Amino acid sequence: MFPQKPRRPMPPPHPFMGRPRPPVEQQPTPMKQQLINQFRDSEGNIDIDKITNTAQQVGKLYSQVSPLFTKFMKK
Repeated sequence: MFPQKPRRPMPPPHPFMGRPRPPVEQQPTPMKQQLINQFRDSEGNIDIDKITNTAQQVGKLYSQVSPLFTKFMKK
């Protein structure tokens, strides 16, 4: 990089770096599957009422928060 300055030698690698990780016993559930599992009932079926209630809550929250965002975006 700088031709007039000699480069410093690289330090030796740390003895614990580069070790392979032990195999993971169980793969984590993908995010989508975790989200879907939140909307299942006790029998494992998808609960439409939970989905509907959650969507209504999100809509109410959006209607309360969106004026704040528009106020800040105009500035």
